Amino acid sequence: MKPHRFDNLILIGLFVAGSFLYFDLHYRYWYHFMEQFVLFLYTNAYFTDLIHTPGGLTEYLNGALMQFFVLPHVAPAILALVSVLIAVSALLFYRRCGYLFSALWCLVPGFLFWIFPPESLSVPISLLTGLVVALGYTYSLAGYRRFLLAAGLLTACYLLAAPAHLLAAFLMGFYEISKPGNKQKFVTALTYLAFALLLPLLAMRTLFVVPMEEVFFSRYLYHPEYPQPLSFRIIGCSLPLLSILLYGLRKWQSGFKYSRSLCYLLLIGGIALGILYGGRPIEQTYRYDYYARTGNWQKIIDHAGKHPVKDLNALVYLNLALSHTNQLGNRQFDFLQAGVSGLIPQDPVTRLDLIAASEVAWQIGHINSSQRYAFVGVLSSERRVQSRLMTRLVETYLVNEEYGAARKYITILENTLFYRDWARKMRGLLKEDTAGKTPWITEKRKVNVVTDNPFDPAKTLPNALGYLLDDHPNNRPALEYALSYLLLYKDLTAFMQYMQSAQSLYTKLPIHYQEAICIYYATVESNPEAFSSYGIDRNVYERFIKFCSVAGNGPKALQQEFGNTYYYYAQFEETPQRN
Repeated sequence: MKPHRFDNLILIGLFVAGSFLYFDLHYRYWYHFMEQFVLFLYTNAYFTDLIHTPGGLTEYLNGALMQFFVLPHVAPAILALVSVLIAVSALLFYRRCGYLFSALWCLVPGFLFWIFPPESLSVPISLLTGLVVALGYTYSLAGYRRFLLAAGLLTACYLLAAPAHLLAAFLMGFYEISKPGNKQKFVTALTYLAFALLLPLLAMRTLFVVPMEEVFFSRYLYHPEYPQPLSFRIIGCSLPLLSILLYGLRKWQSGFKYSRSLCYLLLIGGIALGILYGGRPIEQTYRYDYYARTGNWQKIIDHAGKHPVKDLNALVYLNLALSHTNQLGNRQFDFLQAGVSGLIPQDPVTRLDLIAASEVAWQIGHINSSQRYAFVGVLSSERRVQSRLMTRLVETYLVNEEYGAARKYITILENTLFYRDWARKMRGLLKEDTAGKTPWITEKRKVNVVTDNPFDPAKTLPNALGYLLDDHPNNRPALEYALSYLLLYKDLTAFMQYMQSAQSLYTKLPIHYQEAICIYYATVESNPEAFSSYGIDRNVYERFIKFCSVAGNGPKALQQEFGNTYYYYAQFEETPQRN
């Protein structure tokens, strides 16, 4: 059963490369997204607060590493490295227990990370900590000192890295059972497990006032508002189950014939299947979220032009990108639309919805709604932090002249590595004489609400936009979102009412608006003089005439030539249902 020389090294090396490729290809943008929910602070208070809670050191290391997930390719590299450290530690531990087998067995937890990608590094770090503690225990001396060491290791492991102490206790017991000539091996193993289970109960009575599950699993792996996923238990039980399997097969260990070819085939096949068929269904949305976060709006449009939009949030970001680049009126119908749900998330409650809704509200000038979505997003996150939404809160507070509230979040962000420079720039805007001369602040103040606007854009978008435009008819993003909404629901009468004031904002009307005007004066109101006042481009008009002459041929025949026009949408696409 013993592998050939260097085989384990080669297998582990292949897994490192495979893990990096897998996470980089399928989860790169998801981990960019998840970085926002762990805010690592370079302050003594932050460290002290964590270290005085069960599992605090695990969370501290998690934050220290995850802050770098904002950088390209770092998350896949760290995940691959941690997975390999777990595999190597497991291999060394089982060798200390007398089991000589291929490293392929020890890659099981790493492959489980492929199937159940962890939202943070807390679970992998906890798994690694439990393994390292158990491995260290195998080098302890015989006699009663070994039991004292075990008690000390498990106590420290619980306080610093809970629930790693549960895994460590099981593996330490497994080591005792695997040692030949140990007559009290099962008693020792059960004692370690009982001590590990008793530690949280003792801590709850003496050190911490927290719920039962939190004292066992730490507040970073358990949250009362977020049910603990089944994947956490599966990953946590992987090594104990592997240990039980190996113990059951111990009598036949020497009889197994090691097959190098089979090991390589299984590993390479598993890596290939994962890379080819794995991945997150809405990774496109996380990609667009990352582009929006970094201000690369054109990249969203370019990507959507090559890959069909598969998710409503991705469509929200696409339409937002069209608005930011002044292309919404020209290219909206280049892409499949889905009514108001493609303009702003409806009644947002999820992490993605709240971020996207805040972005849209900020763009159209509904500053208070943008602030509200951001505030709810921060408070509803598991750790009560969200770096990106905290920056949005600072921006909205500066626009609304709420400098005290802005200062609070600026102070927090100044203690981070990657948001420090931005926060210091914002601190310079905490005085009105400076903020009032800053272009982006003055632009947002120009379109901010004047009268009371009782409508939530995420629930009644057209009403909220109507109030914004009553205050500021020259608010171009709000106007274009209103026109976009009316075009989607084919309300050309209301569309034409807005066009009377919209003309002054354009030297030349966007193409979709011209197409809608052609339809209106051809089907609703015959007024050649009014029609000519809009300066319809000759090519747009001739294309409309051609479409009318062949419209009877059906949608499939006209898709290629007219599929990106409002004529085609108005004639053949089903009108979305109003909420």
